[in-house]
Amino acid sequence: MTALSVLYLGLMLQRGVVLIVDPNWLVKILGLALLLLPMFAFWAIAREIGFGLASEKVARQIPEESFEQLGLELRPSGKATKESATNAFEVASSLVENQPNWQNWFLLGVVYEANGDRRRARSAIRKAIELQRAERA
Repeated sequence: MTALSVLYLGLMLQRGVVLIVDPNWLVKILGLALLLLPMFAFWAIAREIGFGLASEKVARQIPEESFEQLGLELRPSGKATKESATNAFEVASSLVENQPNWQNWFLLGVVYEANGDRRRARSAIRKAIELQRAERA
C-alpha cells in the first residue's frame, strides 16, 4: 500500500507541475495545492512508518514473559477476549503506577489496543519509545 501511495503521490506531483506551467492563475493555484498535498502525505506516511519501526524495535526488546503476565486470552482471529483485555488493563495500569518504565508503558499500550482504544494505545507506545530513547542516551 505504501508503494502504491508513493506512486499516486508522484503522479500528483507531476500533475501539479503541469498545472503550474499553465498561464491561468487559477490553474497555477490549483497546481500549487497539488504540490503541497503530496508533501503533507509524504510526511504523514514517513511518520507512520517511523512509528511502526520504532515500536517494533521496542517490542523486540521486551521479554516474552512480560506479555504473558498480562494474561490476554486470544481468539482464533488473534484478537483478545473482552474479559481478558479488561483484566489485563488492571494489571498493566498497576505496573505503570508502581514502576513507570518504558517496558510497562509499552505493555499498557498493548492492553489499550486489546481494549479497542487505539488513540491511547498509540500515545502509550509513543511514551514508551520516548522513555526507552531517554534511557539509552
